[in-house]
Parts: sequence; C-alpha cells; structure tokens
Amino acid sequence: MPEQILLTKTAVAERADALLAQYREMIGIWESEMFLFYAAVNPFAPKQILESGRARGKSTLILARCFPDARVISVEYERQSENAAAAEAKLKSCKNVDLLYGDSREILPQGLRNGDAVLIDGPKDFRALKLAIDLLRTGKPCAVFIHDFPPNSPQRKFVERNFPSAFFGDDPLFKRFQSLDSERDPRPNPQRRYGILCVCRHDCRRRIFYCDSN
Repeated sequence: MPEQILLTKTAVAERADALLAQYREMIGIWESEMFLFYAAVNPFAPKQILESGRARGKSTLILARCFPDARVISVEYERQSENAAAAEAKLKSCKNVDLLYGDSREILPQGLRNGDAVLIDGPKDFRALKLAIDLLRTGKPCAVFIHDFPPNSPQRKFVERNFPSAFFGDDPLFKRFQSLDSERDPRPNPQRRYGILCVCRHDCRRRIFYCDSN
C-alpha cells in the first residue's frame, strides 16, 4: 500500500472525478455517499472490509462489486428479520462476502486486521462513534466510516466541535456527485439523510472525513 494516501476533501474529490465512470460501469446508479466511500478507500486497496449493519444488503453489494479482491465481512444484528432474508437472497451470488449475525461491537474488534476499511451503519449515533474510536485505537484500520451524521444532529455537532478538521459531503466540492442520487430517485425535492464519517489511522492528527448529503 502506498505510504502517502490523502483523505482530504480535495484529494477525495479529485479521485472521485477519475473513478466516476468506472463506478457507474460496476454499480449503475446508487447514492453518492457510497461513491465517496469508494473514492476514499480505493487507493488503500484493503484486503478486508468490515461492515456493521447491512439492512437489505444494498451497501454490501456495492462493496462486493467495488472491491472484488477484498473479503467483505458484513454483520447484522437480527437474524430473523425480513431484511436479513432479503439480504441473503440478494448476496448469495457474491463469493467475496461473508454474512454474520450478532453484536458488531463484539464481532468487529475480533475480526479486525491491519489495513481494513470499516463501514458502520449500526449501531447508530454515539454508540457508532464509540465503536469507531475503539477500532481506531488498535491502529489497524486504514479508515473507519460511520453512516447517519445529518446536519444539526447531536453526534455531528459533537464531532464538529471536537474535530475541527471534519468535512462533509454537502461541501460544495462534492455537490457535482449528488447527481447520482437524483438519477436513482428522480422525485422532485426528496428528503435524503446521508452521512459518513471517516477517520484515517495514518493521519497522526486523526483527521476526520464526513460525507453527508441533504
């Protein structure tokens, strides 16, 4: 893995411009936040990606296609839910995906390896932030992302207050990529609540990267 990989918003935006055509070919039309995850993590070439909270498996499918050489370990809390069955059906053909059930706060630390990328979409709010910090303290992840940090939420205000280097996907620099959302969902003025926090362990200042649309 290259020694100097930047997770500044400018570096991610530049990579995103270069990767957009490739992403469309692999995925089709999906939310811009997962595209920014792809643009941010792609240069690290992680051998394993840990996902906490897969719901119906859409983000898991994106990870499997965008990172075909990585092992995607996806953890969902409820085995008996309707979403679990839908995700299993959707992902049964993905050979690089392992579907686990249980508490990701226990499972992720046990499975974490050097250079992993992590996507947390459950637990939520400050529990998610605590899990991210616990993982980062190991020094193993290349980056940790947290979903659902919308504007004016307590967790976003906390990070804005305590981590001044944070930036968000609703930054004007990323606005051009929000067309992915409009193409997938053409309704006029839909209410979208996205949010991702990324912290890269290679930044000694624990730089934080947020992407959040609308």
